[in-house]
Amino acid sequence: MWASDPSTGLAYAADPTTGINYAADPTTGTTYAADPTSGVVYASDAAGGLYAADPNTGATFAADPTTGVMYASDPAGGLYASDPTVGMTYAADPTSGVVYASDAAGGLYAADPSSGTTYAADPATGAIYAADAAGGVYAADPTTGMTFASDATTGVVYASDASGAVYAADASTGTMYAADPTTGYVYASDPASGAVYGADPVSGAVWQVA
Repeated sequence: MWASDPSTGLAYAADPTTGINYAADPTTGTTYAADPTSGVVYASDAAGGLYAADPNTGATFAADPTTGVMYASDPAGGLYASDPTVGMTYAADPTSGVVYASDAAGGLYAADPSSGTTYAADPATGAIYAADAAGGVYAADPTTGMTFASDATTGVVYASDASGAVYAADASTGTMYAADPTTGYVYASDPASGAVYGADPVSGAVWQVA
């Protein structure tokens, strides 16, 4: 049974079976429901938006009827969203400012606005990628132990393998370098002649390998 307040126009009702209380605002088209057992309060607006607030946890929820996107927040200020259309989920850490995301394929992403660094993890290969604010790009392949880095200023690309060997390629000159972790020798290729040279940084000796 409903009761109405003539001064506000609000209508109220209570379900004696469940104990749930309801309210409806005909001016805005908003309806409310309060569950006395859980304490959760629900609401819907005239556009079909759905809302909920849990006083026990401090969490709030909202669902957009147009996009299907669902939102949530926690008492610490954390923000969350889930887009069922594309399978994306998002979370924002209010303390660090870092934003996290995952896609339907299991890919994981993060963006740190304080440093300008972004990260991505490929669930199929296990590879991890990163980019910094200066344009540097990085990658790590845990399967092979390879890591990669590119310098946005010089264009030089660096790599290392599981043995500790380090490599570099200079796109501006076409020169390639390699460092042997066992001997400490450094090798370089001359793109003009195709010759390969070795150098011992300890003795200073330089020789042509090929």
